[in-house]
This record gives sequence, C-alpha cells and structure tokens, in this order.
Amino acid sequence: MTKTRKFLIVSHGALASGIRSALELITGTPGEVGIVQAYIEENKPVEEELSALLAGAGEEEEWVVFTDLLGGSITNQVLRVAAGLTGGRHVHVVAGINLPLVIEVVLADTEIPVAEVLAEAVGRAREQLVYVNTINDGENA
Repeated sequence: MTKTRKFLIVSHGALASGIRSALELITGTPGEVGIVQAYIEENKPVEEELSALLAGAGEEEEWVVFTDLLGGSITNQVLRVAAGLTGGRHVHVVAGINLPLVIEVVLADTEIPVAEVLAEAVGRAREQLVYVNTINDGENA
C-alpha cells in the first residue's frame, strides 16, 4: 500500500514561504506543501501549530518536514512534536534545506520509499552548494 506523502517547510521567519513560492513558480505544486513560519508573530506558539498539522500522521501517511537549521530551535521543536505524536515513525525531518532538495523530494515518485528518496535528494542537494567563482576562476586560468 502506498502511503500518502505530505510535506511541511518550517523556518525561522519567512524563509518557508519564499521556498514554497519558488517551488510553485518552478513546479506548480505548492498546494501539497504546508508551511510554518516561526517568530513572525510574537506570541504564536510554533509547537501548537506543528502538533495540529502532524497529529494526523498515522499508518496511512508519512510526512517530510524540511527545516532551515540543523540544531536550531525550529528543528528541535519539530523533533519533539514528531516524537510525541507518532514516536517519529512517520515523520521524516531534513534540516538545512535548499530549493533543489525540496523540488526533488516533492516531485519524487511516491512508490519509492521515502528514506531512499531523501538519501538521494540530500546527496544531490549538497552538489548544488558551490562557490561558483572558483569554477569560473579555474576556467580563466
């Protein structure tokens, strides 16, 4: 049985909406991607919002949650909420995201196990992080 795959981008500030906006522009698929933006509204509890969104994570669905910083408060909150609601079984957290990663994961075939999709996508996303001046300098030498 194929699980329903759901996506969530959680960030400090408006980064999540920016990534979702770019995703929509490039792929046309933003409706499938939820966002939580922390610290924009002073008294808005992020953990409550996360709990409400992830509460439905059961056997029939799996969540991929993208966060901005490994070890940051947002990632830590996502991990706490996921562990408390599901034991973490159906929530997959990827920290330090970039747009190529999100595009690849959102467009991936849902028949491929999510752990495999994420492992491959993270590797390719790392390749996208390049100091371009050094490439151009090498060609001009």
